[in-house]
Amino acid sequence: MKININFLHQRLKESPFFQNLAFTCKQYLFWMLFFQFLRLIFLIYNWSEVGNSSITEVLKSFWYAIYLDNSATGYVMMFPILISVFKSLFRKNFFNQILRIYHFIIIFIATSISIAELPLYDEWKVKMNFKALSYLARPKEVFETASVWNIIVGFLAIGLILFLASKIFNKWVYPKEKQNRSFVASFVHLVLLPICFIWGIRGGLQEIPIHQADVYYSKNNFLNLVAVNSAWNLGSSIDKNHYFKNTNPYVFMPFEKARSTVDSLYFVPKDTTIQFLNINTKPNIVILLLESWSADCIKSLGGYDSITPHFDALAKEGILFTNVFGSGGLSDQGISAVLSAQPALPEVIVVNQPDKFVKLPSISSDLKKKGYFTSFAFGGQLSYGNIKAYLMTKDFDEIKDIADMPNSIPRGRLGIHDEFMLQWFADKLNSQKMPFFSMLFTLSSHSPYDMPYGEKFKWGGDAQKYINSMAYADSSIGLFFDKVKKMPFYKNTLFILVSDHSHNSPKGWHPYAQQYRRIAMMLYGEPINKEYRGTKISTYCSQTDLAVTLFKQLKYPHSNYRWSKDLFNPYARSFCYYAYDAGYGWVSDSNYYAYMHDDKSLLFHQFSNQQDSLKHIKYGQAYIQLLFQEYLDF
Repeated sequence: MKININFLHQRLKESPFFQNLAFTCKQYLFWMLFFQFLRLIFLIYNWSEVGNSSITEVLKSFWYAIYLDNSATGYVMMFPILISVFKSLFRKNFFNQILRIYHFIIIFIATSISIAELPLYDEWKVKMNFKALSYLARPKEVFETASVWNIIVGFLAIGLILFLASKIFNKWVYPKEKQNRSFVASFVHLVLLPICFIWGIRGGLQEIPIHQADVYYSKNNFLNLVAVNSAWNLGSSIDKNHYFKNTNPYVFMPFEKARSTVDSLYFVPKDTTIQFLNINTKPNIVILLLESWSADCIKSLGGYDSITPHFDALAKEGILFTNVFGSGGLSDQGISAVLSAQPALPEVIVVNQPDKFVKLPSISSDLKKKGYFTSFAFGGQLSYGNIKAYLMTKDFDEIKDIADMPNSIPRGRLGIHDEFMLQWFADKLNSQKMPFFSMLFTLSSHSPYDMPYGEKFKWGGDAQKYINSMAYADSSIGLFFDKVKKMPFYKNTLFILVSDHSHNSPKGWHPYAQQYRRIAMMLYGEPINKEYRGTKISTYCSQTDLAVTLFKQLKYPHSNYRWSKDLFNPYARSFCYYAYDAGYGWVSDSNYYAYMHDDKSLLFHQFSNQQDSLKHIKYGQAYIQLLFQEYLDF
């Protein structure tokens, strides 16, 4: 018997069951392909991150991505499948209209996430997450940080992709003919709901649901991030952040054991210190918090030559710390590390939570009790990262940002350029009541790097603008010290220059690696005894160690700085902890590792021997376990 294929095909097309099921399948395929398209944009935009990886290795990201894409599509499809249960029972075309509007909204959301994370990856080397999303609560700051070109191109890209995706959806996915009622189709869609949840969203029947680490396949972490579905990643980050508000995810051992381990790290056989500071009179204390200063750009710290000659010149007369690591990767983490000796944490930021940061100690509060006048200045907007709210609880007599500055001072998109802000700051210091504790936060070495300064260096690749901004910031510091050295307060003032966090450099370190996290910290000024000027301290440390180090010199109480050690006590342990979104790093004299919490693995590591590896892994585990629990208990 001869079968008429065209006739069968036509009958299938007219079948209500086939029509309804085909529409559902087309929706699923649309999203699987659309996520791959967005992935391709991310890959092309950041192609320089591919490095030496082969084309085969790059293409694997699209294959491994299917697992998370399927999960993300499962979330997207739950509503359409549910609607299809009812759509198959009633001959109402408005159900299809609802689904068309629904998909348009989801296309817009997915596209916006993917386009927004392109410049985000440039700056933070992470995909869109809860931390980044929290900054959108202050959109003005986001627009000021991004370049005009990025903003314009971003909006145009979102609009173009939204237009094209909608056209494709309407032409190839949306049903052209009216769909009839089908009880069988309704039943099939009812069965598809749990399948969509178990096979799609959950990733299968295995005990542990699908996880981001399931798509990691390459030693090049950028390719792993390419494979990660951006929308799924953001949703997971939001969910984990909410979870971390109530639960400690870093419990490795009994808390009694963790406490004794951490206590051993801070125990010193002799509570002594090398007295480098002349304190016959109360010295003024000035902190210059340096935006994004990486050790890679500082010759005296083993970095490139000629970028920061003024800092290097000061180091010859100051005390330079050569193994300092930024506690976190953001300014709000850096400022609380400096002022409150509060180490950064993965996933969460203390400064964003008023119920917690009010309980942190601060150098400013303790110096205020000792009769110091206290002030803080920033050439931008202190609402960024909720910093102003944090500072308002730390007993500053004066807090000034760009809103308090004369309009005559030259400024860029982000705020007042360092050159002019530091000159204003010098005059301000000269008029303050002594003794004073004053802090200035620089900003010119933050994107969009629109400083009034011709580019000195024509190399550096993607970091060229950054290293030129460092050169400008350094020249501004040189002008600042030229000025303050002629002022009366100078002879009795200790200057502390310290980075808030590090930054990507032409060296191209992985953002979780210890080399990436190295920053600047230096003490300078006439109160330093002459025999210690030009000294280099090689102890492994972070900004959190500044508080106890300073108060030991001043002979002030310091017991409330739990996570800080005296860097001039020769018996203090040499170690450092730092945090990033996915875990934490641990560094000591000859041992180092970076821990990824998602898959319980070491991304990087270097140990002297097996015994040291076990010991230092336990140190890091105990440290973050207690630190995170303290955060929860605040």
